[in-house]
Amino acid sequence: MSGFNTATVAYAFKKAFYEAVRDLLGADQETQYVLVALGTPSSMEPDDIVAFQGVTSDQAPVTMGNRGREETLTIEVQISCYSGGDDEDIPLSRAYDLLRRVEQYARKTDPTIGGTVRQCFLVGHDSQGFTDPADLAKGRTADITARFQAQARISL
Repeated sequence: MSGFNTATVAYAFKKAFYEAVRDLLGADQETQYVLVALGTPSSMEPDDIVAFQGVTSDQAPVTMGNRGREETLTIEVQISCYSGGDDEDIPLSRAYDLLRRVEQYARKTDPTIGGTVRQCFLVGHDSQGFTDPADLAKGRTADITARFQAQARISL
């Protein structure tokens, strides 16, 4: 795996973040089951999903001569929550609770995401409801796309 780190830490960062959140949300027996996926899940079951989607990377030389680089990574984390019935607040409050838990993990519990980066922070999010009006009688869906940004040093 060390060979990956000479070009980018993107794979190590994404996998470590995914595994940490999977363990974090899977260990909580007081909440309902949350599917944590590495990429788009093959099924939209269960009602709550946290999916680690695309990673973008920008690199810049650090100093002349040592050929090291500073890498800035941005990962999109898609949170989707569904609730049967017509209460619009249930899926939205659940989605924001999941975002809060992932954000607190990255900011407070393990800002280096398993030692793969120097720091990782939530830098923004978009929130939309995606319920089809024809399906309103079946339930409501709330989706959040969160962007976490991390910095890492790439060295030879």
